[in-house]
Amino acid sequence: MEVCIGEVHGKPVMLEVRDGIVFIDGVPEPIKDLGEEELRDFQATLDALPRNDEEGHAALVNARRAAFIAALLGKAVGDDCVARLTDILDHVHYEVLKYLGETGEEDGF
Repeated sequence: MEVCIGEVHGKPVMLEVRDGIVFIDGVPEPIKDLGEEELRDFQATLDALPRNDEEGHAALVNARRAAFIAALLGKAVGDDCVARLTDILDHVHYEVLKYLGETGEEDGF
């Protein structure tokens, strides 16, 4: 099972569980206790989001992705894995903040 957990520089970041091993963009990552069922549940959560408008839907998807990645951080083992997930989380969170108009850029800083 493979799901998109975010976009970094316009490129989708794919998380997959294959034979009990977690991969992010094809690279094995030490994330413990993550199974295909959790990925299916996450994808079902994304699929159930209302599709009222494009920007609002994208913000909701990114908010759900951020929550999922935050949960993955609790299962990640090692500094490199945590750093990779944190980088993805930063990008996803920024997109939510941009939708909300809370990036600080609108204040002229």
